[in-house]
Amino acid sequence: MTVRKPLTLTLIAFAIAAPGLASASSLYHPADGEVGMTTHPDHMQSTMSRGDVLQAVEVARRDGTLATLSRGGALPVKATGATKTREQVQQEFLNMSASEKKALQDLNGGAR
Repeated sequence: MTVRKPLTLTLIAFAIAAPGLASASSLYHPADGEVGMTTHPDHMQSTMSRGDVLQAVEVARRDGTLATLSRGGALPVKATGATKTREQVQQEFLNMSASEKKALQDLNGGAR
């Protein structure tokens, strides 16, 4: 009995501490209070080498991305896929069934 109690307490303590130990290598750690987390940049392990980072900065400098981001601007999102012309969209609407038009109207806030 004297061996079981300390062993049980040790296992319980390890089970409680295990989630905290698992997150020790992450950037964010849970914390009490309103914020709910703390940031620890020194816990992050990068997979990029210094040369890779310098090359990425040079590419961003050449294409203007670095200047935009350093001034707090947002990068424009590149269009994906082909876009439709105004006439194509209008034709699509005209070819819709009445139930599809009603569903679209309900989706966009109903009749005005």
